[in-house]
Amino acid sequence: MNNLKLTTAALFTAAATTAQAGIDRSGQNIGILFEEGNYVELSFANVSPDIAGTNPFVGSISQSAVDYNSFGFGFKKQINDQWSFALIYDQPYGANISYENTPIQIPFPPGSANPAMAEVKSHALSGIVRYEMGNGFSVHGGLRAQKLSGAILSGDGQLEASSEYDLGGLVGVAYERPDIAMRVALTYFTAIEHDLTGTHNLLPATGNVEMPAAFNLDFQTGIAANTLLFGSVRYAKWDGITLSSNSDVFGPVDWVDFVEDITTYKLGLGRKLNDNWSIAGTVSYTSGSDVGTTLLAPAGATTSIGLGATYTQDNMKIQAGVQYSMIDEKTVTTGIGPTTFSDGNALAFGMKVGFSF
Repeated sequence: MNNLKLTTAALFTAAATTAQAGIDRSGQNIGILFEEGNYVELSFANVSPDIAGTNPFVGSISQSAVDYNSFGFGFKKQINDQWSFALIYDQPYGANISYENTPIQIPFPPGSANPAMAEVKSHALSGIVRYEMGNGFSVHGGLRAQKLSGAILSGDGQLEASSEYDLGGLVGVAYERPDIAMRVALTYFTAIEHDLTGTHNLLPATGNVEMPAAFNLDFQTGIAANTLLFGSVRYAKWDGITLSSNSDVFGPVDWVDFVEDITTYKLGLGRKLNDNWSIAGTVSYTSGSDVGTTLLAPAGATTSIGLGATYTQDNMKIQAGVQYSMIDEKTVTTGIGPTTFSDGNALAFGMKVGFSF
């Protein structure tokens, strides 16, 4: 079963997560750290969400979430039998929200009527060291450098802001039994606080936001010849996270206020067909409230199913997967009545190419 671990366990890291209750996208995956030998990979994903709503005074609310792409890179170096190192680039957080008609129309610039929108981009680079103790146990830890930028247009006006690269950390432990392709890994990611500089309605402003601490539990085990059960649990402490700004003219403003932690559960089954091909299926659930206070967070809880395949030839591995997500109904309270978003969905496609050397 040892080869199965290499071809199937990380299959669905190729497909990005869909629009969900938070803005968590990459899941901060560190699976490359457990690849055998030296390894490098590139990944790409495209997500197409569809979340529309209705308001009793405005009527139909246009498409709120828009398509987005994400990219990733990983490099792993096996230094010796005990020590290894990984360098990972990901885009851990993001938001792409845009409305053509909403209960909120913002006259900014003066004389115009702009709809609500939010765009958040992030870039993170992680350096991780792993030490294998020789008894199946290993420990890993490292630093993350992370940068945020974005824009928001809401009833509070227009905010554009960005941060420098700020540091956080991660630490974890893992246990492996290669004879049954078993691995359990637990990783803790610290919160990262960002100081922001930008403008509020074109006037200078400062701000701050703390991206949440999180725990990732990843597991896999062989359950029969050429068959692998795998999954993960991610818990992110979003409750109490706020995006705040301050300026001489407009004073302090809280633009976004998260009120609940978010947990994502994923379970998958993989099957090795031959020396070149493996296939897998997954089901996942991301928690989310059915009520909200901002049109910039229209998605409720999300249930997803995924299918994918891995092709391995010599030192090359190609992974591709699709994921379809069903987004639960959510009612957002606005100044002129509730807006209800129902029957949302999203389709994601991901691809990853890796090379051993």
